[in-house]
Amino acid sequence: MRSKHFRDKSASKDKLVTKYESQSAYAESFRYIRANIDFAGIDQEYKSIMITSPDPDSGKSLISANLAITYAALEKKTLLIDLDLRKPTVHKIFPECYSSYGLTGLLQDIVKVEEAIVSANVPNLSVLPVGIVPTDPAALINSAKMTALFNELYAEYDRIIIDTPPIMAVSDAQTIASWVDGTILIIRNNYTKQDNAKKALQKLEVAGTKVIGTIFNNTQMKMNAYYYGNK
Repeated sequence: MRSKHFRDKSASKDKLVTKYESQSAYAESFRYIRANIDFAGIDQEYKSIMITSPDPDSGKSLISANLAITYAALEKKTLLIDLDLRKPTVHKIFPECYSSYGLTGLLQDIVKVEEAIVSANVPNLSVLPVGIVPTDPAALINSAKMTALFNELYAEYDRIIIDTPPIMAVSDAQTIASWVDGTILIIRNNYTKQDNAKKALQKLEVAGTKVIGTIFNNTQMKMNAYYYGNK
């Protein structure tokens, strides 16, 4: 499965090719990724999907956002959750979804679910941003409230895409992996070390998640910059 390179430092309009360039080869690559995920889940649907990487700056947040848009385009009620509580990014990709409350405000009972979740400027797509970065992200991720919230959202949405921290950096992604139906690992060319990629897969295996596949992010290529493959 192949997709393209995105300019990480550019404006959100340039990042969201599935929204602003929906007929481009770039966007078609994400639809191809979506189709392969759905085909892989033909016997058991991947309703909730976690996107992670071994290292920071691997492009996982952009991939999460574009993948979420492709599911929303199928008229599936889609939710993109930013669970990178240490370095949230989704609100930068979707500036209209910035919230000072978000997930942290919701778990602290400051706001209700319908106030914490923000509609993106994409039909059928909503975003749950982090809000204020918590002082103890691990405690929040491992809380009973977080588990209950995930179960509530799982029942409400057709697809849930979760952007998480790099799995080699902190334990958050391993915890989240135990909730979801499947995980996709992002590998960045000339950046991710082979040993780190292997260790990341081992951590996901220990967490008990199904690794749907990997996306190879080649930022040096103009064409075919993403390659998706099964584990």
